[in-house]
Amino acid sequence: MLSNSPMAFGTTVLVPVSNPRSAYTLLELAASLAERDGLVVPVTVLRPDAPAAERETAHELVVSAEVTARRAGVEARGMLDVDESVARGVLDTARECEATLVVMGWQGRSSHQNVFGSLIDSIAGRSAVPLAVARLGEKSFSRLLLPVSDDHLGSAATGGIRLAAALVRRLHETTGAPVRVVRSGESTVDLPAEVAALSDRVHHDPRRLDLAVGAAARADDLVVVPVAPTVSGLRAATTHVAWAAPDASLLIALDVGPAPATEDLAPAVRSAGTPVPDSDHARASTSHRIIVSACLPAEADRSELLEAALWPVGDVSLHEPWRDERGRLCVRAEVTVSATDTNSALGDVMEALHSAPGFDGAEISYAPMG
Repeated sequence: MLSNSPMAFGTTVLVPVSNPRSAYTLLELAASLAERDGLVVPVTVLRPDAPAAERETAHELVVSAEVTARRAGVEARGMLDVDESVARGVLDTARECEATLVVMGWQGRSSHQNVFGSLIDSIAGRSAVPLAVARLGEKSFSRLLLPVSDDHLGSAATGGIRLAAALVRRLHETTGAPVRVVRSGESTVDLPAEVAALSDRVHHDPRRLDLAVGAAARADDLVVVPVAPTVSGLRAATTHVAWAAPDASLLIALDVGPAPATEDLAPAVRSAGTPVPDSDHARASTSHRIIVSACLPAEADRSELLEAALWPVGDVSLHEPWRDERGRLCVRAEVTVSATDTNSALGDVMEALHSAPGFDGAEISYAPMG
């Protein structure tokens, strides 16, 4: 479980590196997650029978990784471990350097046998340290997206959402990237204070988590996905969310410590190896109706502001304001958007309302019609 201090994960960040092509961006991410006086530890694990040339290459990679992390503004100490098992070498190094977070790169593909791949699965199943597993997209991220469902807010999943919120906060502080919080499902549980504090408004899409992410995510987003190391949690994060946002970067927040996980993770990705359906073919735009409701802490009627924010997106009709069960004033509008699909229409509406004036502190809900 994550420490009582939500920022404690950045004290010592361990980064297993093996591929020079992906190491640079992974180390930059790790540096952004480390505390100002924290330490980034790049580690490469060699087998005992590795030839001299391979040992030399590994040493050069570790030295280069140190330089990359230091250029990003943090202290770094590279390590070279020798072990028959790469996973065991990483875990031993994590214990030796007292790591508080392990950052690992993922290609974004799963198989029938593995969730992230045999190496990361082995580490996730035995680690006493939280993991941040990154699938980095082609575009550098310029915005942070935190999707939350009621499943993340139960007592068994508290560590996952706290870790994800802490990762988002640290990345916001170190990169300046703005944060968007998106709720999915029924939204029956109050958000933890550390999540609510990340953005001045919350967007609520009542559909499944992956559909909500598909509508909200952009190619330049880093989607930080909270998940517990369970079959159902990993299925949602590694397959459905990954498919829903194929161009965005993902950061899977795995709260795996301190007790080693014992659950077999392979069933989480049955059929996960199936390619994402091709969506590149041209589609004609059609009309999509979206019901938008905004519940505000302030007393003033925001109907006119809601209409002003939505009219550039499509035709708008207003409903009478009302008060919800919490006593908040709520305003509602129906907007008809021309788009290729419902997710594109909902994404356009969400984009229009995210920075609209007068909605600070609001919970904004969307209900696609038809």
